Amino acid sequence: MNRFFLRLLLLLGIAACSQQVEAQRLAVRTNALDWLTLTPNAAVEARLNQRLTLGVGFAVNPVTKPIGGMKTSHFRFEPELRYWFNRPMARHFVGFAPLFADYSLRFNHRNYQGDLYAIGFTYGYSLVINDHWNVEFTAGLGAGYTKCYKYHEDDYRPERANYEKWIPVPVRLGVSFVYVFK
Repeated sequence: MNRFFLRLLLLLGIAACSQQVEAQRLAVRTNALDWLTLTPNAAVEARLNQRLTLGVGFAVNPVTKPIGGMKTSHFRFEPELRYWFNRPMARHFVGFAPLFADYSLRFNHRNYQGDLYAIGFTYGYSLVINDHWNVEFTAGLGAGYTKCYKYHEDDYRPERANYEKWIPVPVRLGVSFVYVFK
């Protein structure tokens, strides 16, 4: 499974390098919804041609304090290839988004610790505020494969991962503030 995602990333990288860059345009973004869940995050997006951009984002939640009976921490790596209907970094887009996450979750006296590999599609709209600032609304859904340690909080963690499952995953959900370098 890991080889599949590594090959997918390599293919995305080759596709990105084979495009002719016509203008230096770069954007940095942070997702306000992640900040509400105490998850610092950042992403960088580069224009590849007249319609395509490639972005890479990271998010990490090191907080282990319980919120509403749930305790979680995670690290996410979020690349995304976007096709813009108007021009890059303005208005409507669709995207192809793999997601890689390492997580630890405690809920209802159950612990889950493991990895998630997902792939999906996104849709979004980037509202241009001025020459440099945008507000972006994004949602995406995909399929994810998780392999983790599942155990009751009073028990010891098993020696091997004992839970594997394919699940529907929201690969993106956000209201982001974007700064565009021109």
